[in-house]
Amino acid sequence: MQLLFERTAEGDQSCLGILKGSVQRLQATTDRPVPHMGWNQLDLIGEDPLLAQLQQGDYVYFVHSFAATPDHNTLATTDYGGALSAIVRRDNFWGTQFHPERSASVGAQVLANFLEV
Repeated sequence: MQLLFERTAEGDQSCLGILKGSVQRLQATTDRPVPHMGWNQLDLIGEDPLLAQLQQGDYVYFVHSFAATPDHNTLATTDYGGALSAIVRRDNFWGTQFHPERSASVGAQVLANFLEV
């Protein structure tokens, strides 16, 4: 997902620039280690074909140390010490911060939805 943005703090690199903004490193705390690894809930925002049959609060699996701040391209967020973009879209480009292939039936639904689009 981070490749879709203009920049990433991971190596301070330019990316594709499809989405405005940059991806920043998560800040570790005693109760929120980095990388963020594990199951976390989705907060769905609006409607989109990629979200078909997903439910508010569905759990998906994350493994990441960098994240994008939610903006008008965000379709879903997750909370890890604050809201982070979990699914983004601009035109015909979608990205997920979580790993659909490791996210059980919810991830399988996201992949099926992508194939339907």
